[in-house]
Amino acid sequence: MRRAWAMMLGFWLAAAAAAQTEFYVFHVEQDDLQGAPDFSHLNHPLGPADRIFVRDGHFYRLGPDLIPNTPDDERVRFFGANLCFGANFPEEADASRIARRLRRLGINLVRLHHMDSQPDANPANAGSTLTREPYPSLNPVAIARLRAFLDALKAEGIYVNVNLHVGYQFRPTVDGIPSHPAFPSQSKPLHIFYPRMVELQVEYARRLLEALQLFEDPVLAMVEINNESSLVRDWQTGSLEPVLTGEYRAELERQWNAFLRQRYGSTEALRAAWGPGEEDGPNLLPGRWTVENHAPARGESPEPVEADGQPAIAVRVTAGGNWVIVKQVGFSLERGAPYVAEIELRADLPAGEQRTVYWDVKEDVSPWRTQRGINVSVSSQWQKYRMAFTASFGIEAHGRFAVSVERLAGTTVYIRNWNLRQAGRRSLAEGQTLEAGDVALVADNEIAVEPRVNDYLEFLADRDRRYLQAVAEAIRAAAGALVPITGTQMGYGGLLNLDSHQDMDYLDNHFYVDHYNFPNVAWDGRDWRIRDSSSVGSGLSSFQNMAVSRAFGLPFTVSEYNQPWPNRQGAEIDPTLAAFAAYQDWDAIVHFAYDHARSWDVGVPHGFNINGDWTKFPNIGQAAWLFRTGVVKPARQKVLLPVNRAQRLQASREKRNSAIAAFLNSLTGFNAAICFVHACGLVKDGEGEIPREARGSLSPPYLSDTEEISYDPNARRLLIHAPLAAGVFGYIERDGVEAGAIKVELAPSARGFATVLVTPLDSTPLEQSSRLLVSLPGATLRSQPGAEPARPQRLVNYPNTQDWFTLEPEPSYPNKPSGNLNGGVGPVWMERVETYLTLRTRAARLLVFPLDGAGRRTEPLEQQWIERIEGGFRIHLQAEGQFLTPWYEIVAAN
Repeated sequence: MRRAWAMMLGFWLAAAAAAQTEFYVFHVEQDDLQGAPDFSHLNHPLGPADRIFVRDGHFYRLGPDLIPNTPDDERVRFFGANLCFGANFPEEADASRIARRLRRLGINLVRLHHMDSQPDANPANAGSTLTREPYPSLNPVAIARLRAFLDALKAEGIYVNVNLHVGYQFRPTVDGIPSHPAFPSQSKPLHIFYPRMVELQVEYARRLLEALQLFEDPVLAMVEINNESSLVRDWQTGSLEPVLTGEYRAELERQWNAFLRQRYGSTEALRAAWGPGEEDGPNLLPGRWTVENHAPARGESPEPVEADGQPAIAVRVTAGGNWVIVKQVGFSLERGAPYVAEIELRADLPAGEQRTVYWDVKEDVSPWRTQRGINVSVSSQWQKYRMAFTASFGIEAHGRFAVSVERLAGTTVYIRNWNLRQAGRRSLAEGQTLEAGDVALVADNEIAVEPRVNDYLEFLADRDRRYLQAVAEAIRAAAGALVPITGTQMGYGGLLNLDSHQDMDYLDNHFYVDHYNFPNVAWDGRDWRIRDSSSVGSGLSSFQNMAVSRAFGLPFTVSEYNQPWPNRQGAEIDPTLAAFAAYQDWDAIVHFAYDHARSWDVGVPHGFNINGDWTKFPNIGQAAWLFRTGVVKPARQKVLLPVNRAQRLQASREKRNSAIAAFLNSLTGFNAAICFVHACGLVKDGEGEIPREARGSLSPPYLSDTEEISYDPNARRLLIHAPLAAGVFGYIERDGVEAGAIKVELAPSARGFATVLVTPLDSTPLEQSSRLLVSLPGATLRSQPGAEPARPQRLVNYPNTQDWFTLEPEPSYPNKPSGNLNGGVGPVWMERVETYLTLRTRAARLLVFPLDGAGRRTEPLEQQWIERIEGGFRIHLQAEGQFLTPWYEIVAAN
């Protein structure tokens, strides 16, 4: 009873402090978790029969005969979590307990991420596989800890995904490579093509895997070579040209000319293949600047001025907090035509200060589609920017060329030398020859003749491929021939990754919903913001984008995803993705992350981490069970998305990168909503067309062809209605929503959003089950430091905005706009989501046990909260006077 009174005291204190949302104190006791929320039974200790290999487009265990591709092979899916930086190297006393924690969550894969990113000056710190000696000098302390952790994970039935290059930044003077005026962050993408850097990464892969003794070790499920990086991606995003200086540019030029010599043999053949170039067209901009203000932000009308003898305009920005758009409008663009935009900018800023503004070319009418947009830096000095694009849609007399300058509030911005022209395509420049080896690279913002761009893209994809081949060879030698290997993510290269990864064993991707935004300094933990958006409520576009980046015939994984705290709808992400991924028949989903450091017992939400994020914790085990066990059946029908070589090159020329669904839509009318109805996947060089059913409009709600999942983007709600699982995720009207064996109604005290999932504990259909687990988590907040009485640290609007949110600042940091993203104080407060849950059941009576933070039963709900109705029971959960908790165990009796 003491626990119940403590819960109620927390509830009343929080309700008094927060006028609308009511909270109660909740904490998960991870090391004592037991009973209904403990999903340890999904795992078993790993032995030789559990080695992973690829068969029939999926991951399989070898089976007792230890021979691949035989009848005893067993299909396996992975539900995982990332560990980052020092969290990969727990102390010996913690290794087993952290492995047990993960097993209780139903996790059977840990992605070992950012192991190389912060080499240790002192090996005893054990924050990296590396020391600060010349790369790749391994840290013996970290290696020993990691090997012990691998053994602990193996004992708990948990595999690992080893990441190789993630964040290591080469050091020219230490690592014996050429100098660079501003070495790019994480060495990207120079590490892909510069020979010495590739050689060193091959050596790192070999040393690491050998030091960890991973040869044919069943704990090793897969290896990722290169996190979020490719040459093809950086060319598409404009990130390649700025880092190509000195010897690095010279080396890539040498490789480019060698590639062309092998392909064409002579300059004459090259010139004939590329054809002649063209001249640029006239400036399309009318020259009339206006300002579009969105309250409370304001910019004054543009004034003509002279800048260094050239005509310019000046705009005084008097207030920020919303958009201030300086624009020219009224021009036309032709679909499929190439264009180049140019602009010069400066502002009255102190010397050395820079601010970022957004520059784009788009429609000036609804739906305001964008042709191309980039962030650019503005300082006290004139800076020139160039942006090239191929128009993906036509614009007739309502084009917009604009700069959003609200972040320059309090100063004056100046603009000159603005141009937008239909670009003449450049071919082989006069005087350049293959014999001299001086054929120029194709710059990121250069408009070139199509054969020249195609050659360059195929060259970059070939460099990506050769890099992956070199490292993969070392992996197989050190870890065994069967270990599955991938390169980078499909979102970092797009369709041409199907070419660069043709020697890889599986494909991977990443997505985030409502990722943190840092408006001033990257990763400033006290200056950040989120939209507080719902994935279900905003169209589930990320799910669709993942579905169309998968290729049939290869295993597909999503090795990073999250809807990070303090997003109030964050509890929806794991179960909805688990159900969708099971329906699409993917092979792994890996939450980012369990933790970024060895702060195992911090007990409060912080950043991306599950550890302390009690909003997500209550249904993660259920999500693992949904995905791993086949409770949600795979789609009956597949929608094949054939993409031939010409289409893959076109997508890359148009710089679509990760926007595969949008490209297929512009090409064929493909509607990615079909992925809620059938399984979708790419087919490299497949024959035929995208089926008619997958083109054009589809009317919601969308029902899966198994009839176990439905999604209504208009109602902002996803439902699971399978025999062994029922869930309601999203926004719920007061009259309630039915999903299979359940109906969910929200009480007037709830804010209208809920994540409710019911699963059996006896693997029996819900209506017949004798034991069920119900999860009903709400949003969580930490406590505001120094507040008396204790109260939640509120989610508030980011200063001067209406649609961005952050945590209220701590009193000790009055000059910062946000509360600390990376740490804070308890207790943790959970939103009360008062709910009526109707359960269809054959049972004659129910016992409903609220579970405490360790999953233990408390006193069952009194019968006044459980109403017998025809065909089942209507249960009042999280009502005033009850023991408040996000999870319940229901015991049915006849």
